[in-house]
Amino acid sequence: MKNFQLLLTLPISLFLFCQCAASKKLDLAQKNAETVRIWFEEGWNKKQNEALIERVFAADWTDGNPIRSNQVDGHEGIRQMVHFYELAFDDTHFTITHLFANERYVAIRYDVEANHVGPAFGILPTGKHFTSSGIVIYEMEKGKIKRTWQELDLMGIIKQLKTEGE
Repeated sequence: MKNFQLLLTLPISLFLFCQCAASKKLDLAQKNAETVRIWFEEGWNKKQNEALIERVFAADWTDGNPIRSNQVDGHEGIRQMVHFYELAFDDTHFTITHLFANERYVAIRYDVEANHVGPAFGILPTGKHFTSSGIVIYEMEKGKIKRTWQELDLMGIIKQLKTEGE
């Protein structure tokens, strides 16, 4: 009888274990998605980036394809990047149009609009409003962003900012 009970409880235990593992992966995916969402909605859109850096990014964060050649790693690198964008662009607003997350990665597609108020990408301030879109892939670790890869329509932005005849 004990062997029969053991045989009966083993599949149930295995099923419950698998359900718990799947549930943990789903919970981690949701936490990762929320971390990225907070960075955009609270950080960029509400200008709270500085307050969120240590909560959102791993201390050893790296940029997989830095748009700025002198990109520094870690929290200081994020601070410098945020400062660069805050000086160059005003009234910036991001809209996340797509977001996919699992326990290790988050991928988003976004639309952005802003005003060009400081030097950026080799262009002096124009005061022009522009729109663009981009895709970012985030590698996550313990609910924080460890590494980023961004694809941005930089040529589209430059085209909107340059004056005719340049």
